[in-house]
Amino acid sequence: MREIDTKQVLLEEGLKALLISGYDGVSIGPVLAAAGVPKGSFYHFFQSKDHFVRTVLKNYAARYARLRDLILADRTKPPLLRLRSYFDKLEQELASEVPLGGCLYGVLAQTMATRSKALREQLVHSFQAWEESLFLVLQQAQKTGDLSPELDARAAAAFLIDAYEGALIRMKSDGVTAAFDRFKAFALEPLLAHKARARAARK
Repeated sequence: MREIDTKQVLLEEGLKALLISGYDGVSIGPVLAAAGVPKGSFYHFFQSKDHFVRTVLKNYAARYARLRDLILADRTKPPLLRLRSYFDKLEQELASEVPLGGCLYGVLAQTMATRSKALREQLVHSFQAWEESLFLVLQQAQKTGDLSPELDARAAAAFLIDAYEGALIRMKSDGVTAAFDRFKAFALEPLLAHKARARAARK
């Protein structure tokens, strides 16, 4: 197995383990066994468990940054359609996970973030980048007249993340996706309904 393949397999198995068990529930031995590589390979790539988790998080954040760029930054489509499509895509990915794993940001924030300054700072940056992407698409919707200019787009972007993360925690606990349906019904759809109110106010 080539070095680049070994590292990638370790990161993939580490992500699976972290989503299911969290930081404290993950030990290197089972990750190595699942990856099918010897212990020496792990320390060839990673200095410690903390370094390994931060690398998993870095890759995870990069992947979802690319997804946001692909969907939310697509100026060929209306802003609110992009926002809906983005959460539709996230829902599809969540539904394909067995068992339900949730979001790595939320999983780590509940455990390791209070004990590792480096990881906490990395999580803060990841959340901020996510919030900025949502803020920009909401701001664009305001400029096109699809959202009321009175809406606090920054606070709305942060709220969507807060509500989404809460829904995923409940989903992971219940083992079903009902919480995501509530997220859409009571967080996402009311926000999108600002479109109708904004247009009505201009008449």
